[in-house]
Amino acid sequence: MKDYTPSAIRNVCFIGHGSSGKTTICEALLHSLKAIDRMGSVDEGSTHSDFMKEEIERGHSIGASLLTAATKDIKYNFIDTPGFSDFLGETKGALHVSDFSILAIHGVAGVEVVTEQVWDFAGDGNTPRAFFINLLDKENADFDNISSSLEETFGNTVIVQYAVNPGTSFNQIIDLISMKLITYDKGTAAVSDIPANLQGKADELRETLVERAAEADDELLEKYFEEGELSVDEIKNGLKTGINNGECFPILCGAALSKTGIDLLANFIADFAPSPVDRPNVISTDSKSGDEVELTPDPTGPTALLIFKTTSEAHVGEMSFFRVYSGTVKSGDELQNATSDGNEKISQISISMGKTRTPTDHIGSGDMGVFVKLRGTSTGDTLAAGNKPIMIQPPKFPEASIRAAVVSKSGGEDDKVAEGLNILKKSDPTFSVGYDPELQQTIISGQGEAQFIVVLSKLLERFGVEAELIEPRIPYRETIRSKAEAEGKHKKQSGGRGQFGISWIRVEPLKRGEGYEFVDEIVGGVIPRQFIPAVDKGIKETLQRGVIAGYQVVDIRATVFDGKHHNVDSDEHSFKMAGSVGFREAVKKTKTAILEPIYEIEVKVPQDNMGDVMGDVSSRRGKVLNMGSEGKWQIINAHIPLAELYKYANTLRSMTSGRGMHRRKFSHYEEVPGDIQKRLVKEYQERRAEASA
Repeated sequence: MKDYTPSAIRNVCFIGHGSSGKTTICEALLHSLKAIDRMGSVDEGSTHSDFMKEEIERGHSIGASLLTAATKDIKYNFIDTPGFSDFLGETKGALHVSDFSILAIHGVAGVEVVTEQVWDFAGDGNTPRAFFINLLDKENADFDNISSSLEETFGNTVIVQYAVNPGTSFNQIIDLISMKLITYDKGTAAVSDIPANLQGKADELRETLVERAAEADDELLEKYFEEGELSVDEIKNGLKTGINNGECFPILCGAALSKTGIDLLANFIADFAPSPVDRPNVISTDSKSGDEVELTPDPTGPTALLIFKTTSEAHVGEMSFFRVYSGTVKSGDELQNATSDGNEKISQISISMGKTRTPTDHIGSGDMGVFVKLRGTSTGDTLAAGNKPIMIQPPKFPEASIRAAVVSKSGGEDDKVAEGLNILKKSDPTFSVGYDPELQQTIISGQGEAQFIVVLSKLLERFGVEAELIEPRIPYRETIRSKAEAEGKHKKQSGGRGQFGISWIRVEPLKRGEGYEFVDEIVGGVIPRQFIPAVDKGIKETLQRGVIAGYQVVDIRATVFDGKHHNVDSDEHSFKMAGSVGFREAVKKTKTAILEPIYEIEVKVPQDNMGDVMGDVSSRRGKVLNMGSEGKWQIINAHIPLAELYKYANTLRSMTSGRGMHRRKFSHYEEVPGDIQKRLVKEYQERRAEASA
């Protein structure tokens, strides 16, 4: 493939709700641009972007896939992204490195849940956007109503292509820039004049298009006011400016499976999608000085690139997808990882076509490619020339909204499960895994249950270990609400030297969050100085094991104020045991309490679902902090115990038909109700009885 200047490159991200046809649109574009010989099929599992086993089985994308096409004048990098909530981290990463996004809209369903989510994602990064109303060959397809709903929902839309006869016989589109009727027959386009019965509608839409183009440029607007019209070139220039500035969002249309409108879409991308040169220069940071560094898309500048996706394949290894923001990366280059402060020797570089990769010896500024087998580089890392150690802002991925514990099904393979999960998490920044020593469980966090199921499927396929999800234990805490004291005695005689130690321990509550404090009030040498730390150690070990329910004890002051020792039989172990016993007995004399972790959640739902969601929050022992609104969304902030949040994301989606979203973060600990404390204590006692039986 020949070299293309940054101005000839189009980096386009396809986003939208699942089943809006993004993968088929990409497949049709590749075929139209002669990058592939025949279109693959989602139903047959033969598309170039959905090639993973899990994608073929499910019939939808779960990962972002980089696809490449080139004509004489233009190099296209298309990124096909998932359209289901559990996998939108991939969409975030892809949008971060794209210069333009096309939002696929279902020709019957219209605006759906993920439509609005990914729209906001693109807006967060100020990525220029356009709509492609797809599937207009379906029964009940309705271009007019859907285009109206796009304007109502998102604003600043402008129809550039008009679907003449949506429905099962759909085959005609009016191009409002050229003012021609395009008729399709098995993917072949025939251009003709607009018939008289459609001329009025076309003129009306054309006038709106010209107005929107004029509004993007003051000189064009002045000319339009004076002359009442603009040339085709002026319309194109104004429209391109408006798109690039995020001031207007074109509406295009078609049916990807029959390639209806796909040639128009390809031409639109070539003519109107911003190139890297059209977008604002990327502001990076000098990793040493902290100064801002502005990167221009100059192939001869210092090399700087960002890793936006990491994945691995059997027999290939780890692959790192990147975009070059400055300079040219070549095989043999040694680049500095400004994020981890390591170095990478670049060996294999490829151009990506989904699963297929074509080797190349270099990738220039504005372009995208794939590295194979980098040593210590992850998603979000910057690789740059050693003499210019800069850091490009990485994508901001969605926070985890669900957690679960993972165990091996067969037992005894938990270490193998953990090892496989830690490798898999490198491919998905929205997925995390870690062993919690307090809970004694491997805990995973992510976007949803479907994401977890895919992870477990990969775990079985790639590492040969079968695992299952279970509910995570809750990290409760024990504390006290009153003062007490008790004697701790350890006395043992078994022939030879014995063991002897007595320590009197006083316990009293501290303020919430103050942890643990040890006080030494021993006078007169009743406990020798060298054994005082052993008393503290014994108490600390008991803190971790718990007293009444087996949970860590917090917010407590323990004072050793008296004791006895034996000149021969006393030692550190004796006083460690005495401290532990005294502490346990003193705590049992107090008014005890069990604390539970409370999370602050922010729930975002449509107005129609407010009542159901509020009722559900109350049923989970939640306390509403405040309510507000954000556009047409209602926002609820509440405190809910972690014990009540297992699979909350699933419940929220069910209550809101998939429209509800939530974020969570730890807030504080507070006392559990009395009935729950009794249950937890009883369960602990039963476990101890079973263990000693």
